[in-house]
Amino acid sequence: MIIYNAEINGELKTVVTEGDKIAAVEENRKDGDINAEGNRLIPGLIDVHTHGCIGMDTMDADFEPMCRFYAEHGTTSFLPTTMTMGYDSLLKVVNAKTDFAGANILGFHFEGPYISEKHKGAQNEKYIKNPSVEEFAQFKNVKMITVAPERPGSMEFIKAVTPDCIVSLGHTDCDFDTADEAIKNGANCLTHIYNAMPPFHHRNPGPIGAGFVNHIYAQIICDGFHISKPVVLATYKMFGADRMTLISDSIRSAGLPDGEYESGGLKVFLRGGAARLSDGTIAGSSATLLDCVKTAVKFGIPFDDAVRMASRTPAEMLGVSKGQIKAGFDADMLIVDKDINIKTVIVNGEVYDNLSAQDYYKMKDNLAPEVMKAFR
Repeated sequence: MIIYNAEINGELKTVVTEGDKIAAVEENRKDGDINAEGNRLIPGLIDVHTHGCIGMDTMDADFEPMCRFYAEHGTTSFLPTTMTMGYDSLLKVVNAKTDFAGANILGFHFEGPYISEKHKGAQNEKYIKNPSVEEFAQFKNVKMITVAPERPGSMEFIKAVTPDCIVSLGHTDCDFDTADEAIKNGANCLTHIYNAMPPFHHRNPGPIGAGFVNHIYAQIICDGFHISKPVVLATYKMFGADRMTLISDSIRSAGLPDGEYESGGLKVFLRGGAARLSDGTIAGSSATLLDCVKTAVKFGIPFDDAVRMASRTPAEMLGVSKGQIKAGFDADMLIVDKDINIKTVIVNGEVYDNLSAQDYYKMKDNLAPEVMKAFR
């Protein structure tokens, strides 16, 4: 496939793909298979922390409509993210089919169950437990796990599971020294920085300070609601585009209207784009990762850095050949206009057929009532 008249880093270029790989980035040609018409060509986005969308949740273990929805909205790869739930529920998720049209599933992100009761957020407290290497070994294809390092056994757990699995510190009440020890034992990320952890205090810098001085990755929910503009910009200055990773942390209400939903066995109420539990606790977002890129740019982060934080940076963290438009990298790309609206989605070297996840899901017999209502 030949994509021409594509703006890459301010210049018009031609990109040639062979199979699911980028074969070459060349001087611009006058013809080819896809005319980008001077629009930007950027890497497909990679969401390492997303629970669901379109009425579906990772815990449902039904990923086909999710893969379609994410691809439509510019996320070409993702880690389906679990909630803090029981062993059997988690086992069902990791054993589910993941090879579908649309976005690539690169593995799973376990958000819990080895987390803090104090900072559980929207997680179900009855399933929280101490880390177990033996239990965790039963789960396949888990690429990331969120852990509270102050829990008994956490340090031994972190040493045992890295580097095969990224340990991200989150839903934690740990202090600086505990977080620093965890990082030295192999932890390499902060889960939705600022949310569900002690604040960055000037005398007690906590896990945020430990993450900064050790130069690890930091996930940030850039939906314009979870984190204020000054804090997003300050975090960008602290961690840089090579370590700050944009995430959606979306739940099943993403792509749906305001209403009552469920996440991890708990009722969630979506009002004006904000998802909360009945007690007011923030319960994830209803944004897509592309929405988060747009918000970052609106806040004042340069376009190229905003895109990098949603593509190249998470790809480098995961150790996959994605997130860059260079020869040898996976051919996952987006053509977007000047307002960052999608024109074309390319996944695995092919133009995504764009059968709407909403249209697809209408054909399903097991529609959730809230989804059926939304699409009538």
